[in-house]
Amino acid sequence: MAKYKKSDARSYCKENMKGIWAAIPYPFDKNDNIDEDAYRKDIRHYIDNLNIKGFFVGGMIGEFWCMTKEERLRGQEISCDEAGDVPIIAHTGHTSAKEALELTEAAEKAGATYAILANPYLGAQGHPERVKAFFKYLCDGSDLGISLFNTAATGYSLSPELVGELVAENETICCIKNAQPKSHCDEVRKAVGDDIVVSDPMETQWFFNRAYHKQQTFMSGPDPFLYQRKDDLKMQKYTDLIDEGNLEEAWTARDAMNSIRDVSEKWIWGPWSRGAFPIPALKTWMEFMGLSGGPSRPPMIPLTSDEKKELETDLRHVGLID
Repeated sequence: MAKYKKSDARSYCKENMKGIWAAIPYPFDKNDNIDEDAYRKDIRHYIDNLNIKGFFVGGMIGEFWCMTKEERLRGQEISCDEAGDVPIIAHTGHTSAKEALELTEAAEKAGATYAILANPYLGAQGHPERVKAFFKYLCDGSDLGISLFNTAATGYSLSPELVGELVAENETICCIKNAQPKSHCDEVRKAVGDDIVVSDPMETQWFFNRAYHKQQTFMSGPDPFLYQRKDDLKMQKYTDLIDEGNLEEAWTARDAMNSIRDVSEKWIWGPWSRGAFPIPALKTWMEFMGLSGGPSRPPMIPLTSDEKKELETDLRHVGLID
């Protein structure tokens, strides 16, 4: 059961979705199953050592597109069970609205605090009335607070005007993860920022969003566990300085991470922007930092031994591994 009434989804989200969240992957084992023990161990690290405030599970980083429905359901269950009181936003997107609703209902039953859905692609294909029909079906059928996940990886993006219409027509839409250019995020804030939580998920923009737009949550990406180690919470440090009003010191702390951002641009965000999900590089990066990582599934192609050595050298050079 949801922790709030359906009519209170927005107020609950505004009050409770705060701080730095992470989008996390599922590790697979040598038999190509979710490695449950390894996944639980990773979640404990995220909570106990990195102080991450919430988790986006089963999304792009979570490789939902190559998982069976049964695996997605089990992934939601493990996430909610291990995270305990730390909130989970479960990605329940699907080409089938019926399947999406079933995944959302299961997420609520498992204990997820919210559900999030990428733009519906096949069938809807960006037609505004079809997009609205998809979300009306979902929101009418579920009591869980719903977040839009506005990503061009679906083949199109929701315009700020369409976001406004979706929010106006569906009371349980309480958030948007708006993976769009800064100008688009600014327009979305103007359209719906008073009504729902608006999160630009790019760490490169987090300083500005936190300091000047008062963005209440970083929801979400892999940056919090790729850039931070136990006792060296770089992202949290500059966030805290912003919140204390020490913007000059916060900028210095943020600026000190530029070499890490360069490595991330090379291996993660550069390939991502060109349409190549860099999941093998992301998981290899995790392994070098002592997390589970593990293999990715086809059509992903593992890094070569030379690429792994190059990535290791890059991470060592910026101080993320000893």
